[in-house]
Amino acid sequence: MTYPSPTEMHFSRFIAAPLTLVWRAHTEQGQLERWWGPEGFSITTQEMDVRPGGRWKFIMHGPGVSTDPNSPFGGPPTDYPNLIQYEEVVPEATLVWSHGNFEEVMFHVTTTFKAEGDGTRLETTMRLPSQAARDAKATYAVPGHESTMGKLEAYLRHPHHELSFTRVLQAPVASVWAAWTVREQLMPWYCPKPWQVTECEIDLRPGGAFRTLMHGPNGEIHDLMSCYLVVEPERRLIWTNALQPGYAPASKPWCTCAVELQAVSETETRLTARVMHADSATCEDHAKMGFPHGWHVALDQMLASLVQ
Repeated sequence: MTYPSPTEMHFSRFIAAPLTLVWRAHTEQGQLERWWGPEGFSITTQEMDVRPGGRWKFIMHGPGVSTDPNSPFGGPPTDYPNLIQYEEVVPEATLVWSHGNFEEVMFHVTTTFKAEGDGTRLETTMRLPSQAARDAKATYAVPGHESTMGKLEAYLRHPHHELSFTRVLQAPVASVWAAWTVREQLMPWYCPKPWQVTECEIDLRPGGAFRTLMHGPNGEIHDLMSCYLVVEPERRLIWTNALQPGYAPASKPWCTCAVELQAVSETETRLTARVMHADSATCEDHAKMGFPHGWHVALDQMLASLVQ
């Protein structure tokens, strides 16, 4: 760790993993939640949208086991509200964000990603409002960063097959549920335009069919047949194409999808989407197709359809 200026801290770290995997670990909710924060800490995401102007709103759950009187993490287990607001997102190159609690920005961070041999070099600079603020944060940021990077390295040594995100939608939970489960409401928004859903079958029960026929602008056709596994009205919907309707095995399984809904208020719904794959290669292919960007575009279309 170095001090480039009176208000900055700089960390340089080599991660023994390919650039693409390190980038995804920093930008996909399901991966971030598994390693972000020092040892013993865990994450509960309330909202995540990794794009300029987007934000990651989460609670960091501290273990509260430190006996060091100078540590901010001593005493009983404590929840720490965190809000990251993304300012610049350059895929596999740069992340710039402001970081604070739900009420104020406390510091700014720039992280660059660069392939180095078979691994990735991370260069991270934290900028605080004053030298006093920097010096105070350094007492726990330095060991905290070291612990967090250790967790990242350990996580990347094991395969991960899940993609996920959380988003707060400006619509009541009943409306969002209907948009996912009523054929006439789902078809207009379910795939990003200019793609279209031309046929749809929804048999809304465990073991029931969920089929969509999608047509692309250049003649592409995707005919997807899935089987519902869990149907909990206005709460949870899970389906898989590893099974045909009636739980018959499918010949070419690809993924299992889960959508969880939670009413934040009478007019807001927190949606968490998880897509689970059989292997790393399939997960990687899905990420390259544009997950989660394509889902966000489709959800924007859904919200627009609800206003009409």
